[in-house]
Amino acid sequence: MRPGPWSALERATYDTCEPDVAALLVHPGETLSGLAVLAAAVVSWHEVQRSPAAGPARFLPAILALLAAAAMLFHATFAAAFQRLDLAAIPLLTGLLLAAALVHAGYAPRDRWPALFAVFAGGGAVLPFIATAAGYVVVTAQAAALLWLWWTLARLRPAIRADLRRTAVLLLPAAALLALGHAGIACTGPGSAWAHVVQPHIAWHLAAAGACVFIVRIEIALERDAVWLA
Repeated sequence: MRPGPWSALERATYDTCEPDVAALLVHPGETLSGLAVLAAAVVSWHEVQRSPAAGPARFLPAILALLAAAAMLFHATFAAAFQRLDLAAIPLLTGLLLAAALVHAGYAPRDRWPALFAVFAGGGAVLPFIATAAGYVVVTAQAAALLWLWWTLARLRPAIRADLRRTAVLLLPAAALLALGHAGIACTGPGSAWAHVVQPHIAWHLAAAGACVFIVRIEIALERDAVWLA
């Protein structure tokens, strides 16, 4: 049980490397690094405002802001309930993008994407509250399916290739580092002066925030066709 004002709440199931602090922010480094995702939401909002996006892209800035809030709440408290909430929020992003990608790739008509989004996001949101591990599984599966669809689309849509490469360069190594961190590997020790600055989960937040900007640009580019602009 961690000390501090949140000690009455059940501790999160899956630990991270940052040592606990008996304060309002249990993991200050991981909490404050969540602001990077909020910054990505602001940048993405400007990207959407400058584009003719008429499809799912217009919802992405709000979703990113929600993800930032959920992540910061979880890491501030490091409570099990908020870990599940954090995981439940992510399928709003992956589910929306996956539903849109199925339309872009011709696997579903445009008018089906809201229903697909409801299935992907709804199912993904429920599973973490049944089993926390299931939340990680569904997010990973949706992200993998999305990347595969985007790589397929990139063969015909060269406009997304550069941003897709940038997304992969940021996300894949950071995801590997995140997994190592949850396994207790590659951690900066609690006795180090950098224990609240250099940690795998902090690196993940920063890399994911950068990738989200490119992800929004990919979705905007994919929506520049007759299917979404009609």
